[in-house]
Amino acid sequence: MIMLHYSGERTTAKNLILPATLIIAFVNPFTEALQFVNPIVYMLDHYALYTAGAILGYKFFKGTLLTFLIGLIPAIAWHIPYLFALGASFITFRILCEATLFLGGVLAGSFIKSMSLGLKVTFLGLYMLADSFLSIFFILEYPQYSNVDYPFLSWTPSALPMVGITMFIVMNIVLIYSIVKIMQNAMIF
Repeated sequence: MIMLHYSGERTTAKNLILPATLIIAFVNPFTEALQFVNPIVYMLDHYALYTAGAILGYKFFKGTLLTFLIGLIPAIAWHIPYLFALGASFITFRILCEATLFLGGVLAGSFIKSMSLGLKVTFLGLYMLADSFLSIFFILEYPQYSNVDYPFLSWTPSALPMVGITMFIVMNIVLIYSIVKIMQNAMIF
């Protein structure tokens, strides 16, 4: 049974400003149109919506390891080449992609407060490993993420290396933030 409970956290503007900003920045007609032709914006959308959900899950809900694991499913599924291409090419799949990434973030975020340090480090490492592989696929211009394998996708393999580089930048930001938070919690700072 999935156990997700409201944590009792009081809703304040401070708790909502970053998630709302991320959602507004990426779920709007201008950015949505860009995602059809620019894979960097499409990938940043994934990060933004998952992060917005994770912040809300972290702040307002208390979940379990099961909710966390279920929350990882959209993040993994939408990066399988065929689903990735569908979300990048068709608005109905994009809506499904964005909604499930956001909800997956809420579910995953709801368990972070309850995680042991070892579990946090393990999942951070797994995220870094998985995102590194995907970044390398993009840098190497894998045709599975382009119009070579999916003609309905608008971008060519040559558009992918900058996506991989952008992902490495995002990963480093996440890593630095995580290390700082872990050290603060361990009272090293």
